[in-house]
Amino acid sequence: MNVLIVEDDLNKLKQISELLHKELPGASIVERHSYQSGLKEVMTTRPDFVVLDMSMPTYDVKSGQQGGRTRAYAGREILSELARKRLKCKVVVVSQFESFHDPIEGRITLEELKVLLRRQFESNYLGAIYYNPAEAAWRTELTAILDQVRGM
Repeated sequence: MNVLIVEDDLNKLKQISELLHKELPGASIVERHSYQSGLKEVMTTRPDFVVLDMSMPTYDVKSGQQGGRTRAYAGREILSELARKRLKCKVVVVSQFESFHDPIEGRITLEELKVLLRRQFESNYLGAIYYNPAEAAWRTELTAILDQVRGM
């Protein structure tokens, strides 16, 4: 199985990656850190499964740089591109934010976003998980989604 993780927070990325390596032994796991590098990777390699952060910088952060503007809905934008290109990889969103805000699109809670994503991207989207490093619930939820992916 080919897996892509698109995540800019290195601690969160490490924890997700460790869980995936444990639950998917033998899987090829690639990591990207921004909207642009994640989108490029998903379009060129077409992974079987993608773990997406929702909010991330436009470009990879390099020493002394900010990575461009933060995109509040970068994960949704990647899902939109998958749908537009009719790519069939399965996607889960893992976010440490309970709400999102964009000056143009406004504020939306994670629960509202779950409903929106399910409606807009039903062929790719498997769910959204609230990540809290101090709690184990996110691990349980992600493991359950991995069980679904293995069964497909």
